[in-house]
Amino acid sequence: MDRRFVLLALIFLASCSRADKTRLAPLAPEIEWQIAAADDLARKGCYVPLKEAFGIYSGLYARPECRDLVAARLVKNSLLLAVREKELGMSGRTYLDTAWTIIKENAVLAVLSPYAEIAGFFWVQGRGTMRDIDERFPWKETEEKLKRLDAELRERAREDEFCAYMYLVLKCAFANPYGMKEELGESSALYPDSILLKYKRAICPEEKTDLLEEIIAENPRFYEARYFLGDLALLRGFLLKAEDHFLAAYEGIPESPQITISLASVAFGTEEFERSLGYFEKTLALTPEYRDALLGKAVCLSYLGRPLEAIPICQQIIGLGFWLLGESYYWMAWNQHELRDTAAAQTNIEQAKGRLPTSTEVFTLSGTIALENGDLIKAEKDLKEALQCHPANGDAMLQLGNLYVQKKDWPNSAVHFENAGFLYKDAAAELEAKIADLGKSELAADRKSVLLRRKARQLERTVLTKATAFYNAAAGYFNSGQKYKALEMAARAVEHPALKEKAEELMTGIK
Repeated sequence: MDRRFVLLALIFLASCSRADKTRLAPLAPEIEWQIAAADDLARKGCYVPLKEAFGIYSGLYARPECRDLVAARLVKNSLLLAVREKELGMSGRTYLDTAWTIIKENAVLAVLSPYAEIAGFFWVQGRGTMRDIDERFPWKETEEKLKRLDAELRERAREDEFCAYMYLVLKCAFANPYGMKEELGESSALYPDSILLKYKRAICPEEKTDLLEEIIAENPRFYEARYFLGDLALLRGFLLKAEDHFLAAYEGIPESPQITISLASVAFGTEEFERSLGYFEKTLALTPEYRDALLGKAVCLSYLGRPLEAIPICQQIIGLGFWLLGESYYWMAWNQHELRDTAAAQTNIEQAKGRLPTSTEVFTLSGTIALENGDLIKAEKDLKEALQCHPANGDAMLQLGNLYVQKKDWPNSAVHFENAGFLYKDAAAELEAKIADLGKSELAADRKSVLLRRKARQLERTVLTKATAFYNAAAGYFNSGQKYKALEMAARAVEHPALKEKAEELMTGIK
């Protein structure tokens, strides 16, 4: 057998052993204590202790007498941090660069290069488009190289916890994760007490509530497990439960843009737009070109009535190119429409239509702008397209009613106003249900009070729009000679105080 191969194999076993035991000379007690403390932190397997261990190992590596002893530890620790950061939406670049530097400075650590390759290839995890793909990275070559090493890396995984963890990272990145039953089972059998490997099994191939909760019970500082529990709760629609987990994760890892954008999403879901805006801004402070956070900020500003601030953000996203262009053109047009800049809104909504051909909101706004411009043919086409995309779009239905009034097509106006009235009735019922649920929630009293007032205002507007639609339907049926239907619609409109007098007059005229 080639002597060089034997030597490398021995070096590898030394670098991938569960504890580096080599001692060239007795060490000072304070160094022994520091190494033991760092090892204990690293064994916890979670982000914050791994960072603390990294600080100790880095300090020791800077001391010549400690370099050989901690070099392998520092590389492994750095690679664990690089992967963990990518799981949480961070670049992992600093720790990956550190690992490569130490490997290059210590030839005996070349056997750890494949694990640095894995950490480099493992992409940043996150919602939407956080950053453009680095085309300079040799993606194809790295993938082919790691696939060729698969059997060797699997064998190494049977000998060392770190190697087993990185092998699972590799398989989750390359293989069909749902076909990993054998690898996951093997890691569990070989390392039953490893919280590091339990964590990997808890998030791959899908997030598992029971394992994540076990991890937190073992170590409350495993903040990343709280993030994934929040993610599960958010996917299931449990906004407040998700928020609790995300806040706990944020307390330990405020530098993760995935945690801050998740908190922004929860606040957006509860329509707390000021709160949501704050978290979107925190996200952008961490990742300035995160398209989804930019768009979220623009939408929050739109709903908060700040169009002059929202429009430049939409322009920024468009300038970045490729991603969320249709949405950005839509919100730019939406805000320009709010500012009554009809020409600019018209131009941008056409751009949005070309990129979002199935968006009911886009075609509703386009139809509304055309209606305001007096282009009834285009308005009718776009509003009908909006209803094709989403038949329960009350706004599009209402605008079609208005359009047929302008055309004096009374039968069509009446039908569309009636349909809009029933759609707004359904919307009001949904709002009432949300208000009831909100009233039973465990939110803080002051926060609940604000949300209840906001929902009450939404309900008030929706009920008024419903009554107005029914009144207009009554007028349309009356004008088309359908007195029975006119009475039916007027009877629905009369229920609202604001329409009561007019509806009663109409009913008297009909009778």
